Amino acid sequence: MTGFTGAFTFPGNLGARFATPSDEDFLLQLFIEARPWLSWAEGSRDFLRMLHEQQYATMRAGLESLYPEHIDLVIEKAGDRVGRLTVDLGYSDWRVSELQISIGARGRGIGSDVLRGLQMAATGLLLPITLSTPMMGSHGRQVYERLGFRVTDVTPPLYQMAWFPQGHPAAAPAGAAVPA
Repeated sequence: MTGFTGAFTFPGNLGARFATPSDEDFLLQLFIEARPWLSWAEGSRDFLRMLHEQQYATMRAGLESLYPEHIDLVIEKAGDRVGRLTVDLGYSDWRVSELQISIGARGRGIGSDVLRGLQMAATGLLLPITLSTPMMGSHGRQVYERLGFRVTDVTPPLYQMAWFPQGHPAAAPAGAAVPA
């Protein structure tokens, strides 16, 4: 991330900008893609649309409540919207509450590049990055561990994870095994 220009840059030729009202349909679609089980409900197409919109609004309200100072960013690659990042840039840590990549852009390292960019920025401030990932039905834990995150707590159905920059008091000494 560079100086504030209304947008942020990340490795892998990625950028992120503040979400705008014109992004709402894209953000709702990302929400639906990340929660396919909502589409398993019985009902008409209109009912399912209403269910998705209601759950999306509930998720957004929850984010506002838990992280009132979060920023909501749209991730772009070569000008195309490919994902979403919601992060709370706190004073004691940066909390990634949502990192979603569209189905068509998954498997290309976009999420990893976004996290690497956050790690580079957080290193200079000696701030940890925290997040949670599902215990089941997700490969998140393995992906985050490859990026240096470690499990700090288990609160079913989630793993609580953190990454600590070198020099942070909680950072593991080089070469030390970190318990899972």
